[in-house]
Amino acid sequence: MGDFKKGPPKDDVTYFYIIERESVQSDSQVEKGKSDITKLVKKEGGKCRLYKTSGAAFDFISSVTGISAAAAIRIADEIGKQGAVRATLVPGIEVFHRG
Repeated sequence: MGDFKKGPPKDDVTYFYIIERESVQSDSQVEKGKSDITKLVKKEGGKCRLYKTSGAAFDFISSVTGISAAAAIRIADEIGKQGAVRATLVPGIEVFHRG
């Protein structure tokens, strides 16, 4: 098991979006969706990373940091408006760090 981080715990929240495709999308639709969400995250002052999954019940996991709870909800709503995907929002805090 990794070492616990030294010092006070971080109060930063990371927002995870578990994303499932609800319909088949072309490569250009996928790229436009990623670009639109990235722009929205940056507008809210955050940073995001997108991970493609393999063998999971969902297609992608996105992690977003540096945003408020209200911004996280707005982003989830925007993802849902795209119609071709569904996002489940899961907030989390870091509890340990392997070093």
